Amino acid sequence: MFKKETGNLQNIYMSIIVFFIVFYVLYIWASLIIPFIIALLFSFAIIWLSNFFKSFKIPAFFSFILSLSTYTFIFWWFWKMLWSNVNDLIRLLPDYQEKILILISEFFNYLHIPEPASLSDVLSWFDLQYIFTIVLSGFTSIFSSAWIILFYVLFILLEYRYFKEKLNLMITNEVSKKHIFETIDKIKRDVKSYFVIKTIVSLITAVLSYIVMKLFWLDFAIFWSLLVFILNFIPNIGSIIAVFLASLFSLIQFDSYYTFFLIIIWLTSVQVLMWNIIEPKYMWNKLNLSPLVIILSLWFWWAIWWIVGMLLSVPIMVIVNIILSKIPATRSIAILLSERWELDVDWVEKIEKTRKRVLTHIANKFRRKK
Repeated sequence: MFKKETGNLQNIYMSIIVFFIVFYVLYIWASLIIPFIIALLFSFAIIWLSNFFKSFKIPAFFSFILSLSTYTFIFWWFWKMLWSNVNDLIRLLPDYQEKILILISEFFNYLHIPEPASLSDVLSWFDLQYIFTIVLSGFTSIFSSAWIILFYVLFILLEYRYFKEKLNLMITNEVSKKHIFETIDKIKRDVKSYFVIKTIVSLITAVLSYIVMKLFWLDFAIFWSLLVFILNFIPNIGSIIAVFLASLFSLIQFDSYYTFFLIIIWLTSVQVLMWNIIEPKYMWNKLNLSPLVIILSLWFWWAIWWIVGMLLSVPIMVIVNIILSKIPATRSIAILLSERWELDVDWVEKIEKTRKRVLTHIANKFRRKK
C-alpha cells in the first residue's frame, strides 16, 4: 500500500516537472514553434482547398496552383486593406486622444464632481498611439515571419506526399496502423471543421458589423470590420474587445452618447446572434471541448505566445484532447477536458479486444487438438 502511494506521488511530481519543462520550451522557442504551427495549418488549408477544386474535375497540379493563388490573393487584399486604414488611424490617434480627455472632463462636469488631479496626470501620460502600435505588433509579428512560414510550408508540402507511405513502413502492426490513421484523420477533420465554420461565422459577423458601421457613417469601418473578423478567432473575449473598440471610437468621433449606445447595441446584437445561436449549433458541439477548458486554455496560450497563442488556442486544444483520448493512461484527462463525458471508442481498446479474441481463438484450437 505504501509503495503504491509512493508511486502515485512520483507520477504526480514527474507530471508537474514535465509540464513546466514543456511550458519553458514553448515559451523560449516561441519564435521557431509559432511559424511552424502556422505553416502546418496553412499547408493543410492549401491541401483542403486543392482537394475541393479537384472535386470539380480540375487536374491535381492546376488545383494546387489555384489553391495557392487564392490564398495569396486573400492575404494580399487583407494586408492592403488593413494597412491602408491603419496608417491613417495611427496618424489621427493624437487628435482622438485629446477628444477622450475632453469627454472625461465633460463627464465629471455633468456629475458635478471635480476631476481628480491624479487622473489628469495619468491621462496626460496615456499615449494612445503607442499602445495601439504595441497591440498591433502582436498581429504584424505573424506577417513579419512570412518568409519563415513560407519556407516551412514548402517543405511540409513536399513531405506530405510521402508521409503516408513512411508511416506504413514504420508501423508493422496492421491493427495499430489502421487506428493511428483514423486518429490522424480525426484530427484533420476536426481542425478543418473548426477553421471552416469559424471563418464563415467570422466573415458573416464582420460583414454585418460593417453594414451597421456604415449606416452610422463610422470612420474606418473596413478596418474595424477586419478587426472583428480577426478577433472573432479568439474565443469568448475576442468579440467583446472588437465591439468595445469600435463603439469607443464612435463615441470619440461623434461626441454623442446616443449614437454610441445605438452602435454598441447593434454590434452586440450581431455578436450575440452569431456567438450564442449560430456558432454553438455548428461548431462547439462537434469539437466537444468544455467551455471552462476553452477559457483556461485561452489564458494559458496567451501567457506563452500572447495574441498568436489566443488565436491558436482552440485548434491546439482540439488536437491535444484527441490524442489524450486515444491513450488509456490519459483518457480520464480527455474526459475532464470534454464538454460531454462520452468519447469515441478508443483504438487501443479495440486492439485489446482484437488481441483477446485472437488469443481465445488460438486457445480453442489448442483444446480441440488435445
